[in-house]
Amino acid sequence: MWVFTRPDPSIGGEGGRVPPSAPVIFILMKIDFEIRKRLIISADDFGKSELANKNIRRLAEAGKLDRISVMSNGNFKPGEIEKIKKTGIKLDIHLDLAEIPEKEKNLRQGVLKRGIFFLLKHLSSREYTKKRIIARWSEQIEKFQELFSRLPDGLNSHQHVHLFKRYLMITVDLAHQYKISYFRFAKKGLLGSKTNVRRVVHFLWKNDKKFLGINHFDRPDYFVSLDWIKDFDNFLANLPKGKIELACHPERQEEMDLIDKYF
Repeated sequence: MWVFTRPDPSIGGEGGRVPPSAPVIFILMKIDFEIRKRLIISADDFGKSELANKNIRRLAEAGKLDRISVMSNGNFKPGEIEKIKKTGIKLDIHLDLAEIPEKEKNLRQGVLKRGIFFLLKHLSSREYTKKRIIARWSEQIEKFQELFSRLPDGLNSHQHVHLFKRYLMITVDLAHQYKISYFRFAKKGLLGSKTNVRRVVHFLWKNDKKFLGINHFDRPDYFVSLDWIKDFDNFLANLPKGKIELACHPERQEEMDLIDKYF
């Protein structure tokens, strides 16, 4: 956040007065710099849609992101992969239970409904057996390696599914197997307002946090999704100490605009 000011009158001309013609100086407040250092801005869903790819690439090339989560089974235009690689930003695998990323007509509404549908399908279908999930996610990691000519820097998942206990153990094993160092699982807790999705994620996090297998990875102290934050200025003014991963979805125009504005 930029602050406009004029020189301190104490260092002005005759009588300590600053003439009206004195130039305006742009000062970047130190507190904002310190806040930025503590935030890990992650853009999710690269590969999900043409709009998601375009907006993520724009933010990345403007230096506004720290990490990008890639859906390796998604769609990419010629040259998009190379342009993202050139930014030098950390690239994570965004594991998806679906073989092809879902097309969501409404990007905000129906999240809880989709979650309930997923649970019912998960509990009743043979599609999500441990063997099949390991094979599917291994394929996605290897497809990432094929696309980017290297393994991912970090690991997370679409709709936070890696926080379900059975999937958490699978993803931890895969991260070890493929030597992935960064793992999206907060050490200390979640931030943001108590939306329905956050309540579910917090419940999963609380039940998983004692699982010792996650202690071998580089992890953020806190995690928050941008759509869990009602007042962004208030959020920035009351950050706890430590590293905070803030996940955004630039396919949503309001999230794209907010990241573009503040960072």
